[in-house]
Amino acid sequence: MKEKIYMIPVNDAFNTNCECPVCTLEKDLENKSIEFILGPSSMEPDTRVTTNEKGFCRRHWQMLYTRRMNVLGLSLVLDTHIQIQMNLYKKMFEKSKKAIESDSNTGALSNLANQVTKKSTATTRFIDDATQFLDQLEGKCEICDRMDTTMDRYFDVLFWMYFKDEEFREKVKNSKGFCLRHYNMLFKSAKKYLSTRQLAQFTLDINTLMMDNMDRILDEVQWFAQKFDHRNEKASWKNSEDAVPRTIEKFVSYGNFK
Repeated sequence: MKEKIYMIPVNDAFNTNCECPVCTLEKDLENKSIEFILGPSSMEPDTRVTTNEKGFCRRHWQMLYTRRMNVLGLSLVLDTHIQIQMNLYKKMFEKSKKAIESDSNTGALSNLANQVTKKSTATTRFIDDATQFLDQLEGKCEICDRMDTTMDRYFDVLFWMYFKDEEFREKVKNSKGFCLRHYNMLFKSAKKYLSTRQLAQFTLDINTLMMDNMDRILDEVQWFAQKFDHRNEKASWKNSEDAVPRTIEKFVSYGNFK
């Protein structure tokens, strides 16, 4: 099948010799997203509106900083993000401040009664609102959202290619399978994009692929451990020298394990 532009990233990922081509696809997307945020877009109003509202998760704040690509731009993103979020929080606190001060002057008997009955107070209601606000803030990330949207499109392309392109289907079947996180994501996406017949065929194919490759990587990590037995000192490492990081990646997706 003639390769179209939207097929290129998926095809390129499956041309790599790795434990999970979807990890390769996602890692490339993540790097491009980091570069986008740290590029000229950091000064564009549309981008700043979303970064002010969402910010980033812990992983992506760290990646944005350690890239050292545009620390000035990152500081400006931080500036407006903090201003907007803290203004929202301060307004929420000011609404409850007087009532909380009143709670702080509660008599001993009333205080004991509230503890026993677990009665809601102005302070506990504020804490509930505050923790909800902070949980929501922690759960937002502009880069994660961008990646989720694009990865969903990649899965759509992957499934389309799998059933339309025989060469690509064989490429998938001859791959080393997927990490467990993307294996899970493939199933979730397959239910959305595939017909009943296609879903059944894909499940059979991918399960066979995964079981074979989980057996393979188990053999490799076992042989890695056995190589430390003095009786195997002169034996070949076979394909096990980097088995530990590859096995970890197989379970938890890509990371800094090498």
